[in-house]
Amino acid sequence: MRKLIYPIVTLCLAAAACLLSADAKPLVVGVSDNCHRPPNVASTYYLDALAEAGHVPVLIAHCTDEARLDEVLSRVDLLLMTGGEDVDPARYSETNSASHVNAERDRFDFALMSCAARRRLPIFGICRGCQLVNVFFGGSLVQDIPTQYVPPQGVAACRHRVGSWSEDAVNPPAHAVTIESGSRLAAAIGGAPLAVNSHHHQCVKRLAPGFRVAARAPDGVVEAIECDTYPAAGVQFHPESLVACKPKDPSFEIARLRRILSEIGRLCESPATNYVSSAVSERRISE
Repeated sequence: MRKLIYPIVTLCLAAAACLLSADAKPLVVGVSDNCHRPPNVASTYYLDALAEAGHVPVLIAHCTDEARLDEVLSRVDLLLMTGGEDVDPARYSETNSASHVNAERDRFDFALMSCAARRRLPIFGICRGCQLVNVFFGGSLVQDIPTQYVPPQGVAACRHRVGSWSEDAVNPPAHAVTIESGSRLAAAIGGAPLAVNSHHHQCVKRLAPGFRVAARAPDGVVEAIECDTYPAAGVQFHPESLVACKPKDPSFEIARLRRILSEIGRLCESPATNYVSSAVSERRISE
């Protein structure tokens, strides 16, 4: 792999544990900057967890120069959009009723995803990143679950903000998610319910065209999405913080959560969008 020397990129040099399945390839994963200065613990979680899952994470620092972003993205296999503030409702043609936005970060994230989409680069989102993926491709969001989301009749609401993601080492499971049969997520980690953490007050409302639900909370809130027309997927919870935390919390199935990250490329693939494997092969042949 060629050395990245551009000033807007920081390579995570941690040695990756060999935890990929026998036929899975380690990926160079571009990780979007959460734009906090000084950097907070969240950035470390993503980098450490991806390395532990067998990949090579590359932090893409804040920049809105699309030419520079495009050059960086030419060196990665997959783009991971990270968690953080709410997406501006104007991005999905709604008035802000309960969203806490960071306009500068939105500009960065949408510029980054636009560059990735022009390359048809696989995109995976976590928490805000999952919501961002849905909005970018034409979906919308519930701006505040406690005041705007109505569970199906007879179903109790879940708590979707339990503790702080910065203290995941001591946070208990928030709830379990039900994984949809036939989804790529089920193929990667199995279809049994999965206990997850939860640190969000927004969720997917209208799915973007081409997307389907891959997992739900007990109250029906969307917890994972997958696209069949573009190589993209996302999860609403934070597997990276649980995988990176030490010591590991026995209340969670860390092996299954880690597998979400180790199989991140396959979660973005479908029979119609088999871009990850071909992109990796083409890039490595050219090197």
